[in-house]
Amino acid sequence: MAANLLALFSLDKFGCLDFDDVALIDKAQRQDVVESMDHLYDYLLTAIDYQHIIRPKDTALRRDLWTWGHSRLIKAEPDIVRLDFLLETAAHLSEYFYPSACHQARMCMATTSAAAILADDLVEKPEEAGGIEQFHYFSQRYLRGLPQPEGLCALLADGIKACDEFYGSKNPLVGSCITMGWLAGVDAYCEEERFTQELPGQFASNSSRNQHTEWSVEKYPYYLRKLAGLAIPYIVPIFKSSHDAEVPIDLWISGIPDLSRFGLLSNDILSFPKEVLALENFNYLSLITRARRQDGRTSLFESSDGLWTFRDTLYEAFGQLIDSIAALDKLFINFAKSLSQEFQAAQTLTWTEKKLKAEKEKFENARLAAKQWREFRMGFIGFYIETPRYRLDSVRARLAGTTNPTADVAVAAPAAVAAAAAVAAAAA
Repeated sequence: MAANLLALFSLDKFGCLDFDDVALIDKAQRQDVVESMDHLYDYLLTAIDYQHIIRPKDTALRRDLWTWGHSRLIKAEPDIVRLDFLLETAAHLSEYFYPSACHQARMCMATTSAAAILADDLVEKPEEAGGIEQFHYFSQRYLRGLPQPEGLCALLADGIKACDEFYGSKNPLVGSCITMGWLAGVDAYCEEERFTQELPGQFASNSSRNQHTEWSVEKYPYYLRKLAGLAIPYIVPIFKSSHDAEVPIDLWISGIPDLSRFGLLSNDILSFPKEVLALENFNYLSLITRARRQDGRTSLFESSDGLWTFRDTLYEAFGQLIDSIAALDKLFINFAKSLSQEFQAAQTLTWTEKKLKAEKEKFENARLAAKQWREFRMGFIGFYIETPRYRLDSVRARLAGTTNPTADVAVAAPAAVAAAAAVAAAAA
């Protein structure tokens, strides 16, 4: 797979990716970049065995979300057209990311996401009244139990509290996990706002060789991306679709590093055309390209000066994303299948009722985790393909007619476990 990926990126038609600052390329090259990414997406979707699933619109979610938006969020976004577009994005996100979630879970994520997206947009709109500056002390106020300013800050705080109450209802650690993830994201938005004015000292340096870069600055873009990308707040809901359907944290917490990487890299890769056209040069892909060049990293391809370019960054990101998906499939899907095989091989009918119940619960939780991960990974990518703002129209057109509405992970309950459960139930 790695050799095939390198060969693909080495093709001449991807030479348009040999640049290091999106703000310095002309309109024609930007269009070439968008078209070249279209070919790379075909490879990616095949490599990860992507199955396109168009999720139905949730009428109850949309009814309640629009009621909330037009009564409360409208105070922060009075433009009705932009407000409705924002609500549509939030509803779409909740429907695609969490197809098995209950109404309360979807509303928690949709309302909080709408407020967070609006806050993130303020990074690029310093002229807006209040701007991102209103969030500079947001986390401090939240942690100290102080009131938030009326408007967007108060709405986002309410959303975070609702997420904490729902996702932490059985395990407070899970609630704390999602809460701190949201707060870290807000702080990262504020940090990104400063970058629109001036990059950190080492990044702003014109030196082509910075001896500190390799051990420090290179790691910073991913750190900031992980916070601003809200990885944790969108990971936690994967494993709790309702009050009764929750995967214990010990079955998914070890997957957080790869789940984070999956979410962040999928976002960076699939939103790349949009950001190129918007000339955004302070995102993760731009910062890591700049850091590698300042470290004197040589390109794997034929760049004009021999140094690292966006083609190298994208090649690396594609490989990391494919590897992360493979690792997560092993962690969740293969693990559930291995438990199924173990149960089938065991003489389960000789188990005590207590042992049977414990083992059955363990397997059912593993199977649920596998199912929820599979749904999330398909839905997460599907969200970007189906959402117009990411400009993946040609990808969406090619996938039309290839949808598979039943593409959930198939990990059947072992016959022996099912039979033993039936015997136990009959004897009860």
